[in-house]
Amino acid sequence: MVPVDSTPGRRTPASQVRSSLVTAGRKILETKGPSGLTVRAVASAAGVAPMGVYNHFDGKDGLLDAVVTDGFAEFGRAIAAADSDPTERLLASGRAYRAFALANPTLYSLMFGGMCRPDDATASGAFLALIEVVQYGQVGGIIRDDDPAALAMQIWSCVHGATSLELSSPMPPGADMDANYESVIALIARGVAPAEGT
Repeated sequence: MVPVDSTPGRRTPASQVRSSLVTAGRKILETKGPSGLTVRAVASAAGVAPMGVYNHFDGKDGLLDAVVTDGFAEFGRAIAAADSDPTERLLASGRAYRAFALANPTLYSLMFGGMCRPDDATASGAFLALIEVVQYGQVGGIIRDDDPAALAMQIWSCVHGATSLELSSPMPPGADMDANYESVIALIARGVAPAEGT
């Protein structure tokens, strides 16, 4: 249970209550799935009254949107690789994409399932982080000089496809998904590279 300030006469700051509810919601989501994410369960795990969920999020749907928004914020930070070498930055961003999805499979599914309404700016921030990785690669000469947003969407489509297959589909016996994903991001790096002689 998330500790709250129980000092008589002192109220826990609203931002702390909100953060505690989102944290509790994410934990419940990953351990019990969307059906386990009830107002009562989240409130109990966060150490607040169920009315707190309604006061801060207008109920379960609002809480779920906030949890998904929190997921996008973490996701954006994860894929915003900071390696100084442009090739390593591109590959690290791709690896971070998969690592986030594998660590948060239920949340990842909800983030891209179209059923929740995350904050637009936060969700867009993750895509902007990838655009910045592409732009860094263009400056470094390892990504061709095309529209960075279009290239970022192509890269996202590839890593999302590979990751989603891994999460939702039975894999062939003996498949090495780590090696497969490394091959996918290497394929992406070759695919966005400048044409030879340019």
